Amino acid sequence: MVLVDREGLPALNLTAVAQMLTVRPSALYTHIDGLDGLHTLLAVAATNGLVDQVRNAAIGVAGKDALDSASAAYRHYALTHPGLYQSTLLPACSPGDVLASANTELLKVFALIYRGIGLDQEQASRAARCTRTAIHGFVTLEIATGSSPDHNQHFQELMETISSGLPQPQ
Repeated sequence: MVLVDREGLPALNLTAVAQMLTVRPSALYTHIDGLDGLHTLLAVAATNGLVDQVRNAAIGVAGKDALDSASAAYRHYALTHPGLYQSTLLPACSPGDVLASANTELLKVFALIYRGIGLDQEQASRAARCTRTAIHGFVTLEIATGSSPDHNQHFQELMETISSGLPQPQ
């Protein structure tokens, strides 16, 4: 995982993993389904790690504080693990596979936060998807352009814009 964060997802290949494990690349095939399988395993582990960080950040807080805390944890994960974060965006093989399920769990965390704010299930689900999309866009640009002292303020403004655009609880 350090390799991916340091050199990016394209650096992850069977030869590199085999060298780290001091085995021949062919030995890996008994455990994984080639390079695609390796990338999928990494994507699932990285997405589950992101889910854990976001979920843990929201524990013990509620409302907008939970949203702010979870969003900050999402951004922190992406910035401290850029290669792993990149792998979370790999496409799932099918709607019910483990990667799709991990991505669904991330949306569920945000949906639960929005349910706690008072949105109904449909509103919370929509808000969760919009929030993930907005945070993803922000951190992807931040990773690509490099960190700036203004980014913290800009991220806060993004989250305030999202919060102010939420439907009012009924």
